[in-house]
Amino acid sequence: MRCVSGRARTALLIFAASTFVGLFFATQSYVNPELRRVVPWKHAIVVNLTYYWLYGLSVPIVVALARRFPFESRRWGKPLAIHIAASLIVTALVVEVTELVLWTIGFRKMDLIQVLPRSLQVNFHSLLPTYWMILVGFFAVQFYAKYRDREVRASQLEARLSEARLEALKMQLRPHFLFNTLNSISSLIYSDRDAADAMLARLADFLRLTIDSDREQLVPLSRELDFVRRYLEIEQIRLETRLRVQYDIEDAATDIAVPALILQPIVENAILHGVADREEGGTIVIAAVAENAHLRLTVADDGPGFAGGAPERMRVGLSNTQARLEQFYGMRYDLRMAERREGGVVVEITIPA
Repeated sequence: MRCVSGRARTALLIFAASTFVGLFFATQSYVNPELRRVVPWKHAIVVNLTYYWLYGLSVPIVVALARRFPFESRRWGKPLAIHIAASLIVTALVVEVTELVLWTIGFRKMDLIQVLPRSLQVNFHSLLPTYWMILVGFFAVQFYAKYRDREVRASQLEARLSEARLEALKMQLRPHFLFNTLNSISSLIYSDRDAADAMLARLADFLRLTIDSDREQLVPLSRELDFVRRYLEIEQIRLETRLRVQYDIEDAATDIAVPALILQPIVENAILHGVADREEGGTIVIAAVAENAHLRLTVADDGPGFAGGAPERMRVGLSNTQARLEQFYGMRYDLRMAERREGGVVVEITIPA
């Protein structure tokens, strides 16, 4: 059906173009007083429409020759000779067939033997450029189609490259997290076997959750928060009451898509620098707000701030996050890290909703 529809559309387009050109040349007899005296308006319309409708029927022949003999950068002599010969033959045939049709319907009063050679002498020269106009039009459409195809292919390759980079960045997170968790389990297995068993169970749940969405680069914020909760459950087994967690999540924000595992390295960073090394522990606050077509995510801790050095904190975890955000959003994101007035550090990510 699509093929038939496409052919019908092409035929309609050729018919419309032929009609337009025929009417355009017919108006010469109306706007030119000299021609108006010898060529009646009705006669000019019928003659010109017949000529260009019949030349429209030759378009498939011209297109077939253009495909068979295209002009190439190194070999254009033979195609040029063939198209010159074809333009002469096609134009001559159109002139003769048109005159035969006009003679048959009574628009030519002379004998047919007189009409045919005279029509070649009068109309051949003005009709010849039509072949070359069709040829140039076909090559222009073909060039545009190839340009669009290259553009689409380049876009697809760029998308695949971007996806590969994102997957590589995403995969960097898992070994790092897994190593830290297994290290914690190995230290607990001798001192608190029950805690080690619980941590293994939580780790299995977390890994199952990540495997279920292994091929997804974007996930709803609600699912990303599930990742974070599973991760924090593991850390709370290790740190016990020293790790306290608060959530401040707007309901409107939970369905917004975010890069998978975008919060986990930031939360891990906050625990490492703001909670783990302090005897009294600390509090991690995770917030999400949807406003002005953007989503703002924040992870804050109440630790010692930049006492350990801001550059180090940026290097651990945040460099990967920044690289992933650049891949997803280009320059349409914002990532900031700052000390809080009440103590600790806050990391804020703003992305398009």
